[in-house]
Amino acid sequence: MKTKVQRLLFFSFIIIPLLVSGQTRNISGRVTSFKKYPLKDITIKAKKAKTEVKTNELGEFEIEVKKKDVIKINEPVFTDYTQKITEDIESLNINLIFINNDRNIEIAADAGYISRENLEYGVDHLFEANNMYTNFVNVFDAIKYALPETTLIVENGNRAVQFRGAKSVYGSNAALMVVDGVIVEDISFLNPPEIKSISKLPPSQASLYGARAGNGVIVINTW
Repeated sequence: MKTKVQRLLFFSFIIIPLLVSGQTRNISGRVTSFKKYPLKDITIKAKKAKTEVKTNELGEFEIEVKKKDVIKINEPVFTDYTQKITEDIESLNINLIFINNDRNIEIAADAGYISRENLEYGVDHLFEANNMYTNFVNVFDAIKYALPETTLIVENGNRAVQFRGAKSVYGSNAALMVVDGVIVEDISFLNPPEIKSISKLPPSQASLYGARAGNGVIVINTW
């Protein structure tokens, strides 16, 4: 009986803690904007571990994660960031894309994420470093990133974009493409770093384009 109790205690106080600790680990990282300026007080969350930390003045952080965890950042003036944590990831270098408008400049500066001087300089001179689309090889990959509900199709020998669910057996299923206010049949000429924004028009606005908007309207604005 004594031996069984000893084994039970050994398992409870030695083995179980080792098993639990082996399921979590710490990863470090740094958060910047414009690929240059460190961001302070940015909240980093680990979904599975349910841990949360903030970046310091150098944009650095360290957070406890579980196996196959997901790191998330959801700050109001930056685009959302999500990263799955695989076994080979030991640290993260995160560049957040600033959503540029006058209101967000005020919010970011007042919150102390970044100095107003650095923010205004970045907006005026470092737009490529603040452009999420620079990471893509072609415009179609950029659209897929911005609008996950789209798929790439080929019609009449040209690549086109379709929203989920084909509507016509014989007619076109391609979404209408509007680039800088002009309807464009072929968008393959667009270079991703030139893209400022990609969005889908809501039905109320898409209807302005008439029957051609039946498959949806994608609006692309360039710098």
